[in-house]
Amino acid sequence: MNSILLTGYEPFDGYSINPSEELVKHLNGTTVAGFKIVGKVLPLDYSEASNLLEKAIDQYKPKYVLCCGQANRSAITLEQVGLNVINTKREDNYGNKPESYKILPGAPAAYFSTIDTHPLVDAIKAKGIPADVSYNAGTYGCNWILFTVLHWIATQKVNTDAMFIHVPPLPEQAIEKDTMTLATMPLGIIADAISTIIQNLE
Repeated sequence: MNSILLTGYEPFDGYSINPSEELVKHLNGTTVAGFKIVGKVLPLDYSEASNLLEKAIDQYKPKYVLCCGQANRSAITLEQVGLNVINTKREDNYGNKPESYKILPGAPAAYFSTIDTHPLVDAIKAKGIPADVSYNAGTYGCNWILFTVLHWIATQKVNTDAMFIHVPPLPEQAIEKDTMTLATMPLGIIADAISTIIQNLE
């Protein structure tokens, strides 16, 4: 059975939970559209996360890698491009701060996702779930892991395809920070959107 490696991040930015971590826990070990879902929660750690992801790809040899993270947006957003850019002022969860604004000096300026995002967005919207294509994954951990995995796939000729999916915060996060204007989405709907993506990958 083909597998899909689904990754999420640990909590950050003062939250006690991360929707991408909860998503990974929710879908790990399940089977969707004939794919075994292997879930991996990554630390928001510039010194470790990419190595852990590469090791997981080596171990499970997934047909697809779907990396997920939180964005304070009202829709599921599928990232079309990973940029070779990182914020040198913002530390990760472990106090690491990049020394260069380039993720990998000497590497290309950008990589396009190896999975076409546009038909997947259409499929999610057809389920009544807000979704869109995004061309800016930010300059923090999400864009960093997307660019890093796409570069690794391209240079090491790894036989897999990868993309990054931003998911909205959970309703309990709005309550946690007493920010009722925070755009949120229940975990069940997020999981339905990810399942829809998987059902439309082939």
